Amino acid sequence: MTFGILVYENDDYLYSLIRERLTYLFPSAYIERSGHNSSQENLKLIKKIFILYDNRQYKAPEDLNGTVPIPLFSELKEHSIIDMRVIGKAISGSLSSDNDSYITQDSTQDRLRLLISYAYIDERELFIKNVIGPDSFDCIHPIRIDLMSGIRMPASFTYEKTGSLTGLLRSCTGKRFAPALILDYLNPDSNGFLSCGKPENEDDVFDIGIDSCDRLMELLSQLCNQEQTGALVVAEGWRMADLIRLIKHCDTLHILLPARMCTEDTGMTKELDLFKRTLPSGSLMTVHYCEDYRQKYESINM
Repeated sequence: MTFGILVYENDDYLYSLIRERLTYLFPSAYIERSGHNSSQENLKLIKKIFILYDNRQYKAPEDLNGTVPIPLFSELKEHSIIDMRVIGKAISGSLSSDNDSYITQDSTQDRLRLLISYAYIDERELFIKNVIGPDSFDCIHPIRIDLMSGIRMPASFTYEKTGSLTGLLRSCTGKRFAPALILDYLNPDSNGFLSCGKPENEDDVFDIGIDSCDRLMELLSQLCNQEQTGALVVAEGWRMADLIRLIKHCDTLHILLPARMCTEDTGMTKELDLFKRTLPSGSLMTVHYCEDYRQKYESINM
């Protein structure tokens, strides 16, 4: 049985961000915005409804079906941020206490994420921090691997000497290389991930080649299934045929584009369709646009 989420929010951009994150956390939920003509009629057909409200603009609405309304902005921080992790846990906790069976996103099936980015470095890093950063993983050890030119990697990365990414890619194709050995090449980075850091030479990822990267994705998939580990792989600069090989291993695929015109004017629609067809059964794909997030990064923690 599905459930509903009614959102009291006037800001169009903010609502779109909230809806996207809720859809990611609860794929089966029916999400509606208060004030739309169809919202009340559609929600009447749903047994369990959650209410989220912008407590900067609204007083707590009357509850529906005994559900206590949940404020969007944290009162502990003077209404400064929205933390969807807290809201998601509040909804999940209520669902788990019910006798009814609700289908939610299984965190064990979202351990290996692939981000294909076409954005500027700063916008890509802000997107990762706010949407798919280490805190969004339901695991003990979140890993980040960058399969791109060293020039495109973040300026501040691991505190240890760089070069372990080069060593990992050169070693992972060996027959005796076990998935757990990946952890030997990782160090904590400044953003909360376990990471290899930059390669020895800027083009090592491409010079070593797609075969090693493909094998690394396969090993990461095995590691994420065996251990309390999640992984974010960020890919840039690869040919379409190479990206297809990487996509076949991921649980969730994120595509980051600068703006919607990239989809409409550059023929990106065909590529997105191909990406979606390549995904393993049960995997999800989400397309994100920097223009939707750009105005909200400083005030919202999705």
